[in-house]
Amino acid sequence: MRIAAGVWLLVVLGAVAYLGLRAHQGISFQTDLMALLPHEERDPEIQRAKDRVASAFGERIVLLVGHTDRQRARAAASHLARRLEISGMTRSVTHAMAEDGFRELGRSVFPFRAGLLAEGDQARLASGRGAEIAKRALASVFGPASIADAALLRSDPFLLFANWLADLPVPLARIAPDEGLLSIQDGETTWVFVGAQLAGRVLSLDFSRRFLATIDGEVQGLARETPDLRILRTGAVFYAADAAALSIRETSLISTVSLLATAALIIIVFRSLHYLLMNALVLLVAIAVAFAAAFWIFGEIHVVALLFGVSLIGIAIDYSLHYSVERFASTPATPRERLRQVLPAITLGAATTVIGYLTLFFAPFPGLRQLAAFSAIGVAAAWITVTLWLPALDRGPHFVHGARLLAAAEMLWRFWEDPTRRPLRRILLGTLLAAAALGAVMLHTDDDVRRMQSLSADLRRQEIEIQKLTGLTGGGQFLLVRGGSTEEVLAREEALLPILAAARADRKLQGFQAVAQYVPSAGRQRENRRFADERLYGPFLQAHWTQLGASGDPELRAPPGFLVPTMVTDSGPLGFLANLIVEAGESRATHVVALNGAMRLAELRADTERVPGVTFVDPAGDVTRLLGEYRRRAVMLLVVSALLMVPVLVWRFGVAGGLRVALPPAIALVLTPLLLALLGVPLTFFSTIALVLILAMGIDYAIFCRESSGERRQTTMLGVWLASLTTQLSFGLLALSSAFAVAAFGATMLIGITLCFLLSPLAGRQS
Repeated sequence: MRIAAGVWLLVVLGAVAYLGLRAHQGISFQTDLMALLPHEERDPEIQRAKDRVASAFGERIVLLVGHTDRQRARAAASHLARRLEISGMTRSVTHAMAEDGFRELGRSVFPFRAGLLAEGDQARLASGRGAEIAKRALASVFGPASIADAALLRSDPFLLFANWLADLPVPLARIAPDEGLLSIQDGETTWVFVGAQLAGRVLSLDFSRRFLATIDGEVQGLARETPDLRILRTGAVFYAADAAALSIRETSLISTVSLLATAALIIIVFRSLHYLLMNALVLLVAIAVAFAAAFWIFGEIHVVALLFGVSLIGIAIDYSLHYSVERFASTPATPRERLRQVLPAITLGAATTVIGYLTLFFAPFPGLRQLAAFSAIGVAAAWITVTLWLPALDRGPHFVHGARLLAAAEMLWRFWEDPTRRPLRRILLGTLLAAAALGAVMLHTDDDVRRMQSLSADLRRQEIEIQKLTGLTGGGQFLLVRGGSTEEVLAREEALLPILAAARADRKLQGFQAVAQYVPSAGRQRENRRFADERLYGPFLQAHWTQLGASGDPELRAPPGFLVPTMVTDSGPLGFLANLIVEAGESRATHVVALNGAMRLAELRADTERVPGVTFVDPAGDVTRLLGEYRRRAVMLLVVSALLMVPVLVWRFGVAGGLRVALPPAIALVLTPLLLALLGVPLTFFSTIALVLILAMGIDYAIFCRESSGERRQTTMLGVWLASLTTQLSFGLLALSSAFAVAAFGATMLIGITLCFLLSPLAGRQS
């Protein structure tokens, strides 16, 4: 035993050293909530498109700098943009537009002008109304605001290209250049736009902290220099940082309250600092080994998994508490004898708990796998520490002060066995059945992923104000357009454009953005050339040229090729189109059509998917659907967990005894979701996962009761009572979390563990 204890000491010291090394190198916590979710997209192209869109929008931030003094707003925005550019944390920063931005665009695509027609001009030529274009061109040339010169007219006598440029959709419709800066005038306030694409792991805790420190430092400095300056912000990095900070605060608060309350409970019950230190040692070893193993296995831990993992406090200490209460036994015993008394029960309890946690490891959620590994290893570490170290560390006289505690603890057992209390038992069971029946009527499910986190009210307010000022709205839905070539994809996009325009007119969406709006297919460009040659230049050019009074001949020669998306540079005025191109291979191409403010999604899906090769994608909706599917699978996890425990229970207690041990947690599993429904708490994937843990931990209480008989019932029930209280102090407190998923998990554990504790004496042997 000493050799084993020494080996375990080396393992623990190794875990502590590893944690120290990781702390020195910088411990990484994941904050991206989407990393908790399953990736089970069966179509790899759709998954790549989701990743591309998530990356593009996840890396984007928008800042609006506003002041009633236009010059102060411009100066502050320019300073902020410069600081972002030199921070090393951005790929690009947008706050100014060169005066010749459209000229640069015009120069780059001007050689292909013959194939570029505004939508209205194409419709006019298709219906034989070329004369209208000729009249419009003359009015433009001779009008007071004419921008046409002789060189332009020689290359584009009907100003078709100029009209195409003017007809291009503007990505930021409500934002206009103001002496080079992108600005919005809202009453007396001038708002200057500053946008950026971030570089790095945007949703990692380290990056978000560094970036927030940079932004907050600059904002505070500008606020001191410029009174009444307002800076609005929105972006995934701000939400992630806020959620991470909230999770860490909640983790700290819950763990502190749980630790202090558990320590107070131990002091009150045992009246011994020595037993507090022994139990604390078990807890610290369990947490240290669990953290070290989790970092070694996963490389990093998600902050939500950390929040769930705090609940390990209430489990790891159970086995040391059961060992410790043996000090209250009526017959004094040595430390080794006390261990022998509880070893079968704590071993079987640890085994069933580990089985329950390891079942979660097979769930398709990375966050749950982290929780499963963290907690299973922590439980195993606690059991090893109790069996190898506590008998050697246990010192002190036999307790003589616990008579009242033991009598109070046994009252629950007497409640279930005393014939005189049969009426009370019937009232309790009748009340539970009535509540369960009412809960069954009210039971409903909610798997909406949008409710996974509590969004900051202040950030949400700023986002809404930015949307109102700029016209930018989110939603996350998009269309995936696939084909055998870029040309085929562009043609399919062109078939989509009138459908999307009609949907916008019908208020099914606020806007959209497609590559084909800026780069027509070669087929469309070829058709445009033919229309222009046959229906405009042929019948009207000579007379038009004479009316212009131009000398020489027009230069209408078109280049042999066509404008294609690859000619649009990432750094040019149309660089944003790169985010819409997922794949541009020789035999396969995939584009994204971004949807802005999509509503009535079912109708929009039906409208758009009529076009071949088009798939409507709703990432949040897909995840919600997956959560519902995995909620149903979690029920199967519950069944699997129970089936894995049955052989262990039957081996130890026989068939009848094993079924009796399984009865209390089984009743709790049925009643818990029904009682939660009475409180308005829906059944979610996370509350279903909590049911798996209720089975794992609740069966421990039943096992301890089954292993106990005679005079040992009092000490056993005291141990079960303490174990359930410490579990409630850790798991139950999660119900107070602001994150919906965590709160649902905690509320389920709170009710389920309470029921398991109250029903646990039913597993005991009849006296």
